[in-house]
Amino acid sequence: MSRHSRQSAVPTANLNVARRHYCDLDGFRAIAALAIVCMHVQVRGGYVHANQWLVDLVSPWGTFVTLFFIISGFGMCCGYYERVKNQTIDLAAFYTRRIMKILPFFALLVCIDVVSERFSGNSLWEAFADLTLVFNLMPDLDIQVIGVGWALGVIFLFYFLFPFFVYLMGNRRRAWCTFVISTVLSLSCVFHFFKADGHIDDRRFIYQAMFFVAGGLLYLYRDVIACMGRGGRITTLIVALAVVPLLYMDVPAWASNIKQLVLWIPWMVYAISGDHRMFDNRVMTFLSGISMEIYLSHLFIFQVVNMLGFTHLFASDTASYLVTMVFVVVGVILFATVAHKSIAKATVWITVHRTARQTVVSNENNKESAR
Repeated sequence: MSRHSRQSAVPTANLNVARRHYCDLDGFRAIAALAIVCMHVQVRGGYVHANQWLVDLVSPWGTFVTLFFIISGFGMCCGYYERVKNQTIDLAAFYTRRIMKILPFFALLVCIDVVSERFSGNSLWEAFADLTLVFNLMPDLDIQVIGVGWALGVIFLFYFLFPFFVYLMGNRRRAWCTFVISTVLSLSCVFHFFKADGHIDDRRFIYQAMFFVAGGLLYLYRDVIACMGRGGRITTLIVALAVVPLLYMDVPAWASNIKQLVLWIPWMVYAISGDHRMFDNRVMTFLSGISMEIYLSHLFIFQVVNMLGFTHLFASDTASYLVTMVFVVVGVILFATVAHKSIAKATVWITVHRTARQTVVSNENNKESAR
């Protein structure tokens, strides 16, 4: 389908709008994944003598993880909100699909990490918690085995609670009440429910829940957003560009999540309003398809690059960082693509053989019944 036909096909009817694929969000996923890679490589590589402008530019990019949460809230509603609300969904199939989307690749990385730690006691306990996918419920979230997986734990807990989330987002009034409550709960983590040492554990689902609710609210208003005219889209883009400097502004801890909402919501509205070539292209679509794999495996690939001695090839930290980024990005794309395809083929093979086995058993049972 051409770009023009996709855009002209955006109707005002809620049902058809719900079925639309929001191509710009593919671009946002890709950009968010690569931005987080850039930040982590700069921090883990210890490029302390890199040009200050580069350090200042990249350092706040960890914030992009909350964009993932908003997209997850919106995307899950696009796929399942109506079916859960109307009770036309098989919950067993829903949870199976969510688990199979996440667990195989994550389990592969966990196994690699445990082997690299030589099966130490700590790594085995943490690996077990990781593989349950509900490790965000653990009392201590200082998990070193696939440490970046904390965000995956937050997202899976959102999947786990999604039917209740749909109830909370049952109408716009209730959704706004839920948003206010989730915001207050997030603030409570700052002002009251913090660690004994005074630090805020921002890896907790309850601290990040407001972003998923924001995604759900955007879904409830998707038809209104999709009907914005050209002037509305241009105005939204201007606002989105105007708030970008917020990414580099220091704010008090209590205002951190609010700042991120102000930063990302205009971009989400712009994406929902229509498809734009900058974010809707083959490269973005491809990277979006493996964005989860890129996020989860980039530190593993960085460790490989580091062990090979490729992280400080030059006297200049700036040059070393840029070259390391190329190695890591290329490596993580290759690893993610190969692993993604291998897991997909293995899943198909297992499914085919399981179906064949069930068919044989069923035929044998039918023969026994006929006798």
